Amino acid sequence: MSAYGAPRGDADADSSPHLMADDELRAWLRSGGGSPPQLLDNDDVWRKFAPVFRSDFKLVDTWAPPRSPEPLPVPLTAFTGLHDNLIGEDRLVAWRRLTTAFRGLERYDGGHFYLMDRQRRIAAAIMAAMRSAAP
Repeated sequence: MSAYGAPRGDADADSSPHLMADDELRAWLRSGGGSPPQLLDNDDVWRKFAPVFRSDFKLVDTWAPPRSPEPLPVPLTAFTGLHDNLIGEDRLVAWRRLTTAFRGLERYDGGHFYLMDRQRRIAAAIMAAMRSAAP
């Protein structure tokens, strides 16, 4: 799992990007990194992409997991950027309760989009985890 916290069972009232005003949503996206200025600063481009962002965020913001899910019978490793200001490590470590084989948290330099400059290194870490989990 990369840069996405475990479901908590309730909607996060403090974080509902799909309900934010345009200026607030643009600022929130800027703070997370990964969105090019050409998208956030150009009003014409923004008008085309804002509904797509809002739709995606609405799905994430309003989805509620099952009340008492059975732990997944698979190994799971959580990956994060050391400076991710969107997802805290506590939310990533919370995956532990949703799997029978939590493999820990791997931290990399960078923010929420840390993996953009480390694709080979992270792919190697995923492959190593898969090899160690194979029977």
